[in-house]
Amino acid sequence: MKRITIEVATRDRHSEIGLLLQSLRTQTYQAWDIIILDDASGMRVDQSGFLMGLINRLKLENHKVKLLRNDFSNGVCAARNKLIVSDTYNNELVCRLDDDIILEPDYLERLVNVINQGYDMASGVTPLMSYPEIKRDNKFIGDIINKHKLNDKGELIEAKDECGYYYLSEGIYTTHQFRSNCLYKKSITDKGVRYPKILTHTGFREELFFSFQSIVLGHTIGVDVQAIVYHFQTPSGGTKQGDYQANVQLDQETTNKWIKKMYNKHGDFLK
Repeated sequence: MKRITIEVATRDRHSEIGLLLQSLRTQTYQAWDIIILDDASGMRVDQSGFLMGLINRLKLENHKVKLLRNDFSNGVCAARNKLIVSDTYNNELVCRLDDDIILEPDYLERLVNVINQGYDMASGVTPLMSYPEIKRDNKFIGDIINKHKLNDKGELIEAKDECGYYYLSEGIYTTHQFRSNCLYKKSITDKGVRYPKILTHTGFREELFFSFQSIVLGHTIGVDVQAIVYHFQTPSGGTKQGDYQANVQLDQETTNKWIKKMYNKHGDFLK
């Protein structure tokens, strides 16, 4: 059984990460260890009796646990890169999870199955907790998770990278990127793939950069559209800042320029 390193960066979401840890405890796939990076939360994770109780429970249940702390936040990309270089577990697989999500009990098992079918990275779909369930037919799946649209200047005008606010029908589909909450082979980051330093502290579109770099190296991504993780979208330290929307726009503009450069360099390499 392949063992997974779970990597979670968290900031000021104590209630949410508690729910995440509980959903990990109830996974049908239990061969995992975890690294939690407290990215300069106002109240430290290790000052919460509730969270430390959960963390100690994980240790009793045969999961290795590493708890890290940043005294100052340099943004989500820096936090995720620190998680990558702090992984000393030598597990074959890595699963990067947001801190404000709840996993369906078979989420990890389904993603491992995607890897076992020959993909290098695996993702599920992420309905927002505030959105109603929307049924989708097979004919729409490609447009939801598999397309980028560029204008005649080579600028990105649409990126279907959310892997759905939707429940989708059965199957595993090849996609160009993942939004978040993915499982991938550790060999990908061993080859140097990292989250981008050119984005602002919001980290908007960071997974797009990560997966495009991986694809350029020849890795493949599969999405199991029955693997479900629910996203609370709770405001964190980043979204409380007054310039958040301006930074999101700046990140999108940076992303557009970068994608144009990738298309000019590699052509339409997204098969």
